Amino acid sequence: MQNSKKCLENLSFKQSENNKLFTLTYSERLHIQKDFNKVFKNGLKLENKKIKILAYKRNDGNSLRRLGLVTSRKVGNAVIRNRTKRRLREIFRTNKYLLEPSLDLIFISKPETSLLNYSDLKKVVLVLLKNAKLYMGQD
Repeated sequence: MQNSKKCLENLSFKQSENNKLFTLTYSERLHIQKDFNKVFKNGLKLENKKIKILAYKRNDGNSLRRLGLVTSRKVGNAVIRNRTKRRLREIFRTNKYLLEPSLDLIFISKPETSLLNYSDLKKVVLVLLKNAKLYMGQD
């Protein structure tokens, strides 16, 4: 009984460690206007009719990938804008380890972004990132 209980504790500890890898922490988000401006000014522009992505490779030695979101009122009402941002955050969160290290990304939503379901939006974002050779995944 004691061994099985210890085994279960170890298993749950490993699962919680794995879950922590895929969280979106405070440090993985762009907060400071100066960081946004740097990406807007120097970033690589990836765009199609559905979404615009700005990507900037930092040289600070930190391998952290960071995300910023821009969603205007043209996308829709607050419910639609928040849903769009949640989907974009989830795409980044689940694919961040397949992105280039030291990368700052800004997703700029367009009105067509809100019309896509999650899987279609994920395909659009990942295709843009793959074409720019910023994504190393197989999706």
